[in-house]
Amino acid sequence: MKKFTPRKSDRTPRIAIITAAAVLVLLTVVTSVFNVVHYAWGRFADGFFYPYLLAVQPSDRLSDTTLLMQDKSSLAIRLEKLANINRSLALQSQAAAGLMEENRQLRNLLKLTGYRGFKFITAEILLRDPLRFREGFTIGKGSRDGVVPGAAVVEVNSAGSLLLVGVVSEVGARSSKVVTVVNNSLRISGRVSSNKEIGFTNSGEKSSSGERIVFGMLPVRGDYIHGNMVSTTGFEFGIPEGIKIGELYTNGNFNFYDQEDYFCELIPAVRFESLRFVGIALPETPEAIR
Repeated sequence: MKKFTPRKSDRTPRIAIITAAAVLVLLTVVTSVFNVVHYAWGRFADGFFYPYLLAVQPSDRLSDTTLLMQDKSSLAIRLEKLANINRSLALQSQAAAGLMEENRQLRNLLKLTGYRGFKFITAEILLRDPLRFREGFTIGKGSRDGVVPGAAVVEVNSAGSLLLVGVVSEVGARSSKVVTVVNNSLRISGRVSSNKEIGFTNSGEKSSSGERIVFGMLPVRGDYIHGNMVSTTGFEFGIPEGIKIGELYTNGNFNFYDQEDYFCELIPAVRFESLRFVGIALPETPEAIR
């Protein structure tokens, strides 16, 4: 009896299918291993590299060595300059202390209790991408300090008002990652000060500038005025109500017949170029945040 042998043309499709399946399985395994290793390395680096991230200032030893190489005249000039800087800082500190005491007394007279349900701690920015510094960074506070995902990250301006920087996205033991309001992945609700309408940041449209925030899903009406303040609504757990997000950037052009929702932009209240220290809103009770 003659043995049946498949023709080469019959074997080729089978080999192609088996090869494609093997490649797909291999890619799946490699992707899974990469995700596991990436997560584990992130958690390990959070604790191991924290002391090195914290040491952002250069060592004083180099400065001490270079001072010994200078003459008396140069040292006297530097000393006088430092003395002037110290006097200026002392005056600023006294002025800030006076403003804080005045603010405390005024709040007591007006019976203002602050942001109910939240307390604030400060954190220093340890690390950020020089090319995407507006979109996120790493701070030097973590779960050991009570930081939780979704907590609001804020800045305080010279008038004592809170400005929304972003929210905590990932939390490690000693450090946390923050996504800012400019990051396209962060969508939060905001209330327009003039007409009390509510919209959402980064709601699908593309910003005309990387320095502004898309603000949309607003009811169509004709009184969105350029420069109106937009603040948080308090709808998101972890973000107190009344924190300034930015100001409306709109040309006021409306087409009521074609538009279902109105989209404009926001000028962020925070200047990310000069940001170094931030505040974190921590819930005083577990129910204040999910």
